[in-house]
Amino acid sequence: MAKSVAFALAGLGGFNAHGAGFLAAAGQRLPDPGLVTATSGQILVLADWLEDRELKKTKALLFEGPSSDPFAQLRTLVFGHRGVFEPAYRQAVARGWTPLGAGETPAEFLADRLWPAQLYAPTRTEETFREAAESFNRSSIGVVFNAYDFRTGFGALYGNDAARALWPEASKVEDVAPSQDPRIRRPPPAKVGLRPIDAEAVKAALWLSLYGFDSLPRGQMDGAYHRSCIVSELYGFDRVFAVRPLAFGWNETDPPRNWFDVQDWQTEMWFSASYKAEIAGMSRINDLIAAGALIDPRFKPVELVEVAAPTPGGYFSYFVEQEQVFEDATEVANACFDRLGYPA
Repeated sequence: MAKSVAFALAGLGGFNAHGAGFLAAAGQRLPDPGLVTATSGQILVLADWLEDRELKKTKALLFEGPSSDPFAQLRTLVFGHRGVFEPAYRQAVARGWTPLGAGETPAEFLADRLWPAQLYAPTRTEETFREAAESFNRSSIGVVFNAYDFRTGFGALYGNDAARALWPEASKVEDVAPSQDPRIRRPPPAKVGLRPIDAEAVKAALWLSLYGFDSLPRGQMDGAYHRSCIVSELYGFDRVFAVRPLAFGWNETDPPRNWFDVQDWQTEMWFSASYKAEIAGMSRINDLIAAGALIDPRFKPVELVEVAAPTPGGYFSYFVEQEQVFEDATEVANACFDRLGYPA
């Protein structure tokens, strides 16, 4: 009897090619999964994969050249990421002409205009979000992605009908609650299932902190800030591939030695914190089943297969997608499939 399979794709700007490489290899060697979860930039990669299993014509990735190009990130910093975001110069000028607001201190006035939260403006079209939503909703493969409300600290999950049939009735992840003063004690939010997918949900799930916090779609933003990978609800599957775009650890022979290395390390630690919590949650279920402490028939042992990038990312690789990352991921995925006995 064939094992039921799910994919969990973790998105991170500059390393979404890792998930794309895995999907391209999986599309050629694995049967279709029952369910795929995705965060951040993996959402659009997944939308392309549902239309083309080999990802030969993916629009979600724009490779910026070889990893040895020292100017790739500088170009992104100054000119933005073509088709994704552009520098918010116009917004900065408009903000600079606004007078001191009521309740705004002179220090805040200067900080908000000289060092604003919004550095870039999104340039993806409404058609892009609509096409992705339509691709997900017509798919027979379950699709789930997340968004985040920074005001409340709660996340939201969106899924198609195929996912809703497989998803636990009450997700362990809290729904987005109404905004309120965080100093006021509030009751725990109700456990909820999956919200319907539409274009606005996709737009919210791709909203970066670099775009600012004043125009959030539905008050939500990229869910990877809250939860970098969605794994712990996948306990109904026999095998789960968790596709991690960063290496498990740092290069032991070359520790961080400068400011750029430390910033890279901090980003990787931020990403890994929620990722490892997801993996630990699934592993805990397996441990409880093995110990005989969890006998609920809805739970069964899950074979968790982590597919990680072979090396740390590097500070100058963020937001710069590289074809080499795609090729390395394809190689790592195929080696994994060989080990598990999938036909070539």
